[in-house]
Amino acid sequence: MTIAEKKRSSDAKARDVGHILDPASDGAEFDAREWPFFWLTHATGLYLSKLERGLKKVNLDIGRWRVLMCIQPGSARSVTEIAELAIVKMPTMMKLIQRMEAEGLVACSARVSDGRVTEVSLTDQGLEARTLAWQTASKIFSRVFAIEDGPDIVSLNKLLRQVIAHLDEE
Repeated sequence: MTIAEKKRSSDAKARDVGHILDPASDGAEFDAREWPFFWLTHATGLYLSKLERGLKKVNLDIGRWRVLMCIQPGSARSVTEIAELAIVKMPTMMKLIQRMEAEGLVACSARVSDGRVTEVSLTDQGLEARTLAWQTASKIFSRVFAIEDGPDIVSLNKLLRQVIAHLDEE
């Protein structure tokens, strides 16, 4: 099948999903392969599985990777900001950051302008761990996006931002 034929077939299928958009439908015609959230979940699951295996080799895990990547070198973020970016509940994030502080990966301090806010920054050891985490994630990213026929990252990010904006409306 040529690229043009694949696109026409894909376009026809995209138009044939009206039953998905009908809240009164009984779901009898539901096909998971036509459900965008199936693909989002599947892609996320595969990515996290590969990332987890890679991070294990450098003595990190997904939670630590999320914290390390949410904090820019030389700056600090509040625990709340990190939890929101990492999509983790506050109590869970606080426990994780406390463990990372005990491991020497992050340093915590009260925000100067508001002592009620705990700010988190990377230690030298945390910066090294962040680099290892980035190198691990970057290899996976490159295998998916840095190939000739790989997805267009700009278009994909734009589309996902639109999906998130619509989900946030409720």
